[in-house]
Amino acid sequence: MEAEANMCLAKLSSAETLVNGLSGENKRWGENVSKLKNNILSIIGDVLLASSFVSYIGAFTTSFRVNLWSNTWLPDILKRKIPITSEVTPLLILTTDSQIATWKNEGLRSDQMSLENASIISNCSRWPLLIDP
Repeated sequence: MEAEANMCLAKLSSAETLVNGLSGENKRWGENVSKLKNNILSIIGDVLLASSFVSYIGAFTTSFRVNLWSNTWLPDILKRKIPITSEVTPLLILTTDSQIATWKNEGLRSDQMSLENASIISNCSRWPLLIDP
């Protein structure tokens, strides 16, 4: 009986450790839920910026690209009160860190224009017009 009681106490201790460990996860999950609820609204502006970027930006130089999306399109989206993720860039919307790492491992240069061109090519259904230095 004592051995069985000790085994039950060990299981209880393990269960308490597990529950205490998961309590921190509950907080993180709650934060993720609220973040996802905000993303439901901001996806409208994010998709607008990303689709404009993929459709129109490829034919321009780096400086013109940055000026066009950050000083023209983004303020226009904000002025029209279209929800968008704060501090968003088209590259953040169109790619992931692992995708960029894969491109670099395959020999793609790590400059901004090359990464943008790769993201445009990866998200096009047809052949884009690109300026590639």
